Amino acid sequence: MKIISLTVGILTIVLLLSTLICGSWIKAKGLTNDASSLAFHAKIGIASVIFGLLSAILLIIQVIKH
Repeated sequence: MKIISLTVGILTIVLLLSTLICGSWIKAKGLTNDASSLAFHAKIGIASVIFGLLSAILLIIQVIKH
């Protein structure tokens, strides 16, 4: 369970940082009208939210067990 929690936590951090960096890059380059770029980064954002929720659920489970 610890390895799964650690893996999901690391993935969450990487995805959230990627979303932040990519969002800043899109804003700086003014690519708000490029549909394919926005769709790709939206998928990263959705994955970040899903892994963030999964991380929170795993954390709650670990707290309840101890």
